[in-house]
Amino acid sequence: MKRIATAFRSHRSKVVAVMLMLLALAAPTSGWAEPVLDRIANTGVFNAGTRADALPFAYREKKGRQVRLVGFSVDLLGEIHKRLEQHFGRRIVMNLQETTASNRLERVASGAIDIECGITTPTWERQQQVDFSIPFFGNGTRILTQRSTAQHLADLRGKRIGVVAGTTTAAILAEHLPDAVIIEMPDMDTGFVRFERGEIDALSNVGVVLRAQVEKSPLKSKVVLLPHTDDLSYEAIACILPLNDSAWRTFVNRVLADLLDGVDEYRGAYIEIYERWFGPRGAIYFPLDYAVAQRLAAALIWLQ
Repeated sequence: MKRIATAFRSHRSKVVAVMLMLLALAAPTSGWAEPVLDRIANTGVFNAGTRADALPFAYREKKGRQVRLVGFSVDLLGEIHKRLEQHFGRRIVMNLQETTASNRLERVASGAIDIECGITTPTWERQQQVDFSIPFFGNGTRILTQRSTAQHLADLRGKRIGVVAGTTTAAILAEHLPDAVIIEMPDMDTGFVRFERGEIDALSNVGVVLRAQVEKSPLKSKVVLLPHTDDLSYEAIACILPLNDSAWRTFVNRVLADLLDGVDEYRGAYIEIYERWFGPRGAIYFPLDYAVAQRLAAALIWLQ
């Protein structure tokens, strides 16, 4: 009996040790991310990010010696900031930081910023690293080139086409123009400079960004967007959010949903912001397509 009791105590000790080890593995580690709303409540700071090369979504505006980030996406972040102050009933500081196409996912995934709103397309691959809000914009991928270079998509076979590194554009071009030479650029501004110099034959991105880039360029009358009418791919644009933070995702989605209320009828807060950047007096005139408005409205159904 004494041997049995000793063996039982030994076995029980091993079981307890294993349970303690499992609990230790399940416990939050130093790398555990504090929920965003909790962190904002504790610090009073909202860390947001956006691109600086995506006119008119987000870009640098210089007034005198002061340079600040402005644009459509920046205004959406401003609305989220306002709602945070209402939610907490006190002043919250918005710390707006520049991101790039290459680092935007990592910046959110690492907790360096709470959200990034620029011109990001959600994909299954990206959702292994980050989460996304409901879409706040939609546009199609196209190719900007000079009329003397190409008049049809087939004319771009074997041509040098610039894309921003870290975007979905390269994969889309590989599907539609497998013979094209894809050249990655650090940002849109660099890509457009190289296009103007003739170092690349074309530049690809969502059509509205391409149009904004060429709007004030001497090349404006000499370029064409291909395909002429259709898009290579429809891109839903959303904000990047941290993984596994449903409370923060719900908060952001509610703000966007409230803004988008009435978008399919061309009324409401979203339309007011849209007109500021894409209306007749905006950075680029780009009327909201009816089909896109319907898609944005459809994204709200599951939130009702």
